[in-house]
Amino acid sequence: MKSDMRTKQEIRQAVAILRHKGDRISMLQAATLEEGRNEAWVFATYVTSVPEGAKDEAAFFAARDAARFAAGHIGLEELIPDVQSMTAADFAAAGALGTMDEPKRKREKQTVSVQEFEALKRKVRQLEGFVEDLLKERRQRAEYQKLPDTNRADFIGQKEATELVGCSRETLNAWQRKGFITGYRKAGLVYYSKSELAASSVVQNFINIKDRRK
Repeated sequence: MKSDMRTKQEIRQAVAILRHKGDRISMLQAATLEEGRNEAWVFATYVTSVPEGAKDEAAFFAARDAARFAAGHIGLEELIPDVQSMTAADFAAAGALGTMDEPKRKREKQTVSVQEFEALKRKVRQLEGFVEDLLKERRQRAEYQKLPDTNRADFIGQKEATELVGCSRETLNAWQRKGFITGYRKAGLVYYSKSELAASSVVQNFINIKDRRK
């Protein structure tokens, strides 16, 4: 699956939202993004260098998701699931609007000039476009795609996918509807990409939790 490193602006937006949430996990993820940590560092810090009885699995998975977001492997909605329910006012309160590199308002002013008001409106429009892009990406992923003619060996049927992941068809369908994984159709049959399933944080978290319960 193709991925692109996040821009500094995308990182700043995510950090602003996470710090606004303020809980332990969100603050840990914000620090992981700010410090530019990758998955190898996360694994070494939270797994290999920690005694078995002292491992913090919640912290590990949270930091890993932050590193995967920074690397472009997962989207903002997977890093922060409730981001889609946030309004423009929520983003403004989080300070995410301030990451758009627009001129900043002077805090000591009680009124704003016409220029500042227009700058704020531009920020809101940028934010609305940002949210719309997120929603559009999710809608596209939630729709079945046409099975590509290339790299056929990477695609498996729904039954094989349930055996590979260890889940039911209903679970796969739910993930697909939510946009967490992509389903492909051909001749009325549903297929999944093995490489995409392996790269999905939702799928891997499910497998890890299932393995720990054995």
